[in-house]
Amino acid sequence: MAWDGHGKRQAGDLQDQGLEAKRPRKTETESKDLCGLCESVYAQLEGPGDKSKIRQGLHHLIVQLQDVSYGYRSIDCKVALKRQLLRLLPPLAKQISAASNKGDSLVEVVGSFVDCIVRSGFAQSSRDRRDIIASGAWLMCMEPLKAGKPEDVVSAVHIYLHLSDHVGFYDDFIGMHSEFWHPSIFREILKHMPTVLHLPDSLQADEWELRCPDIEAAIKCLFCFLLFWTAKEPENRFTFEIPEALPLLNAALDAIEKYDLLFGSEIGAKCRGDPLEELIRILGLLTQFVVEKIDSQETNEQNEEVMQQLQQHAAAVLRLLVRLLKLKIPTCGAKPEAITDGPIPVDERQQDSEWIQNLFERLSDEEPPVSAACLMDVFRAMVDMPLEEQRYRLECLAPMVPRFMAGFVDQLRQKTVPPELADFKIVMNNVLQECATSFALELLEEVSFYPCLLDFTTKRAMLHAQCDRVRLTQGSGDPIRIVVPRDNVLDGVCSTLNLQDSQARIDVPLEIEFRAGYSDDTGNELVDEGEDQGGPRRQWLDRACRYFIASDLFMSPAEDAAHLEFSQTSRQRGARGIIVPSPEPVCQCVQEDWTEQFELFGCVIGFAILNKETVPVHFGHNFLRSVFGLKTDTADLLPLLEHVDKTLHTKLTYILSGSYKDLGDTLEDVLEQSHLPRTFVVSESHCQELVRSTPLLEGGDRMSVTEENKEKFVQLLLDRILISGVAQQVQYFQRGLLRVVPHELVQRITGIMSVKEIELMLCGADGIDVDDWEKYTEYENGYTSESVVVRWFWEVVREMPQHMRAQLLSFSTGSSQVPSGGFRFLQPELFTIQRVGVTDRFPAAHTCANTLDLPEYTSKAVLEQHLRFALEETGDSFGLR
Repeated sequence: MAWDGHGKRQAGDLQDQGLEAKRPRKTETESKDLCGLCESVYAQLEGPGDKSKIRQGLHHLIVQLQDVSYGYRSIDCKVALKRQLLRLLPPLAKQISAASNKGDSLVEVVGSFVDCIVRSGFAQSSRDRRDIIASGAWLMCMEPLKAGKPEDVVSAVHIYLHLSDHVGFYDDFIGMHSEFWHPSIFREILKHMPTVLHLPDSLQADEWELRCPDIEAAIKCLFCFLLFWTAKEPENRFTFEIPEALPLLNAALDAIEKYDLLFGSEIGAKCRGDPLEELIRILGLLTQFVVEKIDSQETNEQNEEVMQQLQQHAAAVLRLLVRLLKLKIPTCGAKPEAITDGPIPVDERQQDSEWIQNLFERLSDEEPPVSAACLMDVFRAMVDMPLEEQRYRLECLAPMVPRFMAGFVDQLRQKTVPPELADFKIVMNNVLQECATSFALELLEEVSFYPCLLDFTTKRAMLHAQCDRVRLTQGSGDPIRIVVPRDNVLDGVCSTLNLQDSQARIDVPLEIEFRAGYSDDTGNELVDEGEDQGGPRRQWLDRACRYFIASDLFMSPAEDAAHLEFSQTSRQRGARGIIVPSPEPVCQCVQEDWTEQFELFGCVIGFAILNKETVPVHFGHNFLRSVFGLKTDTADLLPLLEHVDKTLHTKLTYILSGSYKDLGDTLEDVLEQSHLPRTFVVSESHCQELVRSTPLLEGGDRMSVTEENKEKFVQLLLDRILISGVAQQVQYFQRGLLRVVPHELVQRITGIMSVKEIELMLCGADGIDVDDWEKYTEYENGYTSESVVVRWFWEVVREMPQHMRAQLLSFSTGSSQVPSGGFRFLQPELFTIQRVGVTDRFPAAHTCANTLDLPEYTSKAVLEQHLRFALEETGDSFGLR
């Protein structure tokens, strides 16, 4: 191989040589003359051994070989000449070893001769290099290491690296000569390797591509050296200290980090990744070494000084592993196996996530091995990486994240994300939103203590992953099978769920079947066709929620609260309106089994949470806070009322402000105008004959509201409306929820989500965005987004009012609600439109798979007519579904 004085390959190298090579080619006759010269030198070596003639002959060969090109094609290779040259090496080595004067000038000539053979391209094959090593003549090339010029040292290092690749080291140790890997020689080589890898700032992309193999060769050489000595029996092993390898590894990583950032996209993928592959392989081996040594020290209880030294070695390797994660070279592939005895697998560009964990667990807690600034650099580099690269790197760093976040605990506890964690937050949310089910549980647990680091989508993904685990671990008993009519979806459900037993847990799956509404010839009522794989359950949850919010057990602030003077307002409730439980006296009056009904509603919401479904109900925040155990301070009641009843909130705020005095009004005037009680009594029903008024305190009916006690009145009124007046309703609803959802999961929900986020998770998004729906739709059986029928379909949907869009969504998926975050989070699959190659059928749906069968209609008008008929006439019956 040919290098200049700075370790740079010249055109004589087979790898770099091509048609552009300018060196003059020797004729076949001149090649034969060189073979004859080799014969002459060989005769001297085997005969009288005249050193002057041997030196003279070698000088002639060196001069002549400088103009001989080995050839860039196999037919151009001077094979006969090569064999003659390599034939001279064993007797030359023997001649030198027999000499009494080791400083004989023949040593230098032989070293130059071997160097010339390599430079001229006559040692390209593994066998050629193996023969050079076997001869021992290569040792003459190592002489400059002792006291040579810098350029000679660089040349010696390059020759050594070139020869080191003479055998498949990872699976074959035959022919690996111990003298080649002698520690005294290798240490000298290792000392100078960083110099060889030092690259000029003026390097260009094509030069960087040629230097990558140099980095690969240097690291591979170190790896082979370590494997050679560790393969021996323990008593014959050589002790290698990890700090000896650090200069080379840091130099290699410095070069890769600098130049891959500049030229990574301009060079070949293999050339770009090979040095990284070798770095990962050697660091895996060093990780294994240091882990074994630390464990051995702990077992043998050696002195503390040795243990501290080993921990320093572990920290150094750990820092290199972390720096590797900063590189943007693609790494994702099959995950390597955990560290085992023997060589690290070939062709892997990933470090195992266990490597960092194994090292980190063996370090003391006194000082972090990797600075926070270094980790921030890694996260900053990860922000722009593909998701899979982010996931892999974050999983590797997971053991270090808790200590990293510990430096910012005060800000995090104040629900503030410091700027230093901004990139970490972006990466972590990207990963957890997509990979929560398979990610490191320790990291999930640690991050969950600081909800401000988590986006809502991430929190939901984490909770959905836990819901999946709960369902997988549910009891092995038969599913609960509920058969109900469509016009009374709660018929007989309480007894089926065994709500009479206050201790009963519902820990088996739920299956729903709807009665078809007609009987067979024998008089038996039929059920809808199809198996419940999610669609019927979604529809049952949707209808059950609509039943409850339409009942008198719940009220909407839009109806005017009971504490206001009754007026004949519409009691129609929008599906998306806020609802709160009716006051306890009202519940007792309107339904005898009201406690059981609240418990059943809690079960329904529990099923929705556990099955990751959204429901058409918006609970008041005070009710949700109480159900999920979120504490509410007295000072929070008035702000909380604004979400429940804005009208009342405005009136009470006005009373407390006292600004009515500026208008000449009295408090009594304001209470009368606001339809609020003038004593400490609240009317909780519009029907005074059935439900009596409730005093806010003992003797409240005799206590007038005055300027002096108005704050106390407002506070008692807020407590009655938001807390004490719905305490029983909350208790029974919560009991039903906990029958279905484990207490640990409820605690996790309250630990990471605010009440607004809980509402969003339960209820999904407001309205239906057709653009978002179309964006996250898939097509099957011949349809594409550009199909004419598909374009007609979306035009018709855009022309529909919101209630019909909700009806279409319910018809196709079983639920009228859009998941929070939009249609990309539709469960269990994206909405799909499937082609049906007929024109005389109505659309049908497979709600379990969120699929709509859309016939290939002949016009937009026909499509709209058939779609509207399917929605209006067939309603929610499943038919083919």
